[in-house]
Amino acid sequence: FLLTRDDVYLRELSENILSLKKSVNVCDVCFCYFQSKNPDAKHRCDICRDLSRDDSVFMVVGKDADMENIEKNNIYNGRYFILGGYLPILKNNASWVRSKELFKLIEKESKEGRLKEIILALSLNPEGENTIHHLIQILEPLTSKYSIKISTLGKGLSTGSELEYSDDETLKNALKNRS
Repeated sequence: FLLTRDDVYLRELSENILSLKKSVNVCDVCFCYFQSKNPDAKHRCDICRDLSRDDSVFMVVGKDADMENIEKNNIYNGRYFILGGYLPILKNNASWVRSKELFKLIEKESKEGRLKEIILALSLNPEGENTIHHLIQILEPLTSKYSIKISTLGKGLSTGSELEYSDDETLKNALKNRS
């Protein structure tokens, strides 16, 4: 595709890609990518800065697209954490999965007494299931100590489905029927 484009198009494309790096930030709290229109908000996304959100619930999702799908359907008003991916079946250590950062955030929120529930909203495929088991294990000391409930989405989602592509009714039912 790119080989068929003229030099002007390619130059504009490369400039846009370079400017993207300057205009997009990663939230210090939830790790989502966001474009900041407010120069004072370089480190926190709109969701993490929104004081009307429910601080007692954190939803852990695999990627930004999962969070965006849930947000566009207006079915959840808590906080998020973007893992950045899933643990492969044959590895229990994937550096791109932010399990250490999640532990630190949950520990901080637990000590402040706000957190009551963690929703593991991960895709229902083998990697998602493996990641859920891993997160339950590493968070267990905190959930026991601070009496925090860990739930997963209800089985309105079929096994193997990607959260990113789920319709609003399926997502509503999965969130409502979480266990």
